[in-house]
Amino acid sequence: MSLWIQPPVTGPTTEVDKKIMTLMESFKIVGVLAAVVKEKQVIWSNAYGWSDLDREIAATEDSVFRIASISKLFVATSLMQQFEQGKFQLDDDISDFLGFSFRNPHHPDDPITFRHLLTHTTSLNEDETGGELYVVFSQASRKSDPPTMEDLLVPGGSLYTDSLWSSNRPGDPSSFSYSNLASMIVAALVERMSSVPFDQYCREHILRPLGMTGSDFNVQAMKDINKLGVIYSWVDGQYVSGVDDFKCVKPEPIDWSGYVPGTNGSLFGPQGGLRTNARELSKFMMAFLQGGANEGARILQPKTVEMMLTSQWTFEGVDPGFNEIGLQFHITNQFIPNKKMFGHGGSAYGLYSGLYFSREEDFGIVFLTNGSNADEGTRGSFNNVEEALIDTLYEELIKE
Repeated sequence: MSLWIQPPVTGPTTEVDKKIMTLMESFKIVGVLAAVVKEKQVIWSNAYGWSDLDREIAATEDSVFRIASISKLFVATSLMQQFEQGKFQLDDDISDFLGFSFRNPHHPDDPITFRHLLTHTTSLNEDETGGELYVVFSQASRKSDPPTMEDLLVPGGSLYTDSLWSSNRPGDPSSFSYSNLASMIVAALVERMSSVPFDQYCREHILRPLGMTGSDFNVQAMKDINKLGVIYSWVDGQYVSGVDDFKCVKPEPIDWSGYVPGTNGSLFGPQGGLRTNARELSKFMMAFLQGGANEGARILQPKTVEMMLTSQWTFEGVDPGFNEIGLQFHITNQFIPNKKMFGHGGSAYGLYSGLYFSREEDFGIVFLTNGSNADEGTRGSFNNVEEALIDTLYEELIKE
């Protein structure tokens, strides 16, 4: 079913249902999973549209979509759990932990730190300018003997290229450059400190403790592949399936039994590969709204949460969507105009996602989409589909 139609409505509809379905008609949205949190509880959640167009599988609240860069918040959380164990300080030189020298050749005397990794100020080139090296590295790693971080990051390595680096100085906010590769490096550091693969670490220390039983970085760990939504791109007036189109069958697993944790970091897509749903993602968001714990499960201490949500730099004009950042957390007043919100968005392969919350007013919004004909928006880095969904959920369910 490459042409879009909505699945039949099977139950009563509320006003918010009607408005979201109207948006889906307007923007040809394939599927939406969304949830709203207020006063430390989920006050609303629902699913609309399709999880899989070709097999005509409707989206449900148990459907699981890839969430792209919201995944980076889980990467940062896993690193800060190591921080709580006293394994590093934020301004330590990461070379001392990677096991090799990691330096910008334009600034060889300037250490690159954990704080730089979490604030996109490493001086690594932005992905486009750098030749999408995180994609090159990830694709090269789809085999049983994956390359190492040294192959990519050290001059003379088999994947190294000078385009990896900008001329900017590490730590300078004016040199902000959004980096997917930085999250792979963080994942490698977490593996080195914990001695377990990144997917296993997150499963055992973040996802399962929070009750996120359907969520995972590793598709092989999913109990029911039929719940995994396909991601679609809008091309010439129709949908083309992109990632996660497995047609009921899990992909053949790669034999990584000989992999040494900490030597690669990219295997499980830390920069954007978490699959989850809005209801489960809300549990993670509520943990940050409540000082690091939710429903009896603590993933961080309150002091650490405060550190992560404290502004690390502000700089107007760096990027329309990133004028302020905490430790990986995006801080913005553009998600909902004039409200200070913390969180992260996601965009890849045709999907758009968002997780943002207000500490001051104690509410949060989560949404995941798996395809639309989105166009440029009016608020920073948010597109018109995201803005329409955000505004509908806020106006109908939160605004008093």
